[in-house]
Amino acid sequence: MSRRLLRLGVRVHPDKAAFRVHDRGADPTGLQAPPLPQPGELLTVGYDQMWVGSLQDDVEVTVLLEEWDAEPPPGPGSWEHEASGELYLRGAVAVSTVTGEPVLHGVRLLGGVGRYRMRIRAQHREAIARLYDQLLDRFRDGFSAEFQAALRELQGVEHYLIQLWPSRGAQRPVSEAALALSGSFPPAPAGLPVPDQTGPLPSLPETEPAGPPDGPAADAPDR
Repeated sequence: MSRRLLRLGVRVHPDKAAFRVHDRGADPTGLQAPPLPQPGELLTVGYDQMWVGSLQDDVEVTVLLEEWDAEPPPGPGSWEHEASGELYLRGAVAVSTVTGEPVLHGVRLLGGVGRYRMRIRAQHREAIARLYDQLLDRFRDGFSAEFQAALRELQGVEHYLIQLWPSRGAQRPVSEAALALSGSFPPAPAGLPVPDQTGPLPSLPETEPAGPPDGPAADAPDR
């Protein structure tokens, strides 16, 4: 039976509708780097990095990262999208935005250096993109307190579960010197719960408007 070795949860801003999961030394502009996902595409995979695609680029998403010692069980949760791939990791894994901002600088993998299978599951991609578009239609002023309050209800609801485990053959342990190159993962943001492997998944916020749109009322029709 497989065993979970690591579980972390973080918030990521999906700049250009994507974020990157990668080896700490992976070059996003190198010849082995994958292209950014096309609209609607969940995953593109290269040698030592992959892009995970969202359907929007303005609302933070929650990313759950897990390491297992073998292929994990399916779990009881229901996810809307799933994809898989394989990466070469030099004993640690990191998460960054498209603009290169590190979200997770690098965490040690107990599986060591080698190839890893990855399974990516997603929830609420379409719903959050749709709800955000509805907010833009409801509020004329994106800086108003009402808009910002409604936007906060959407933050972190879009979820991604990324599970990785050794692909094949014996893994090689990573040295402390190699791990010291870029430090370890910072702690998860305060107040962000780390749920079990496949849940509980978040509920979508209410979609009914809280009130009329911002701005002056529409002119009365001519009599």
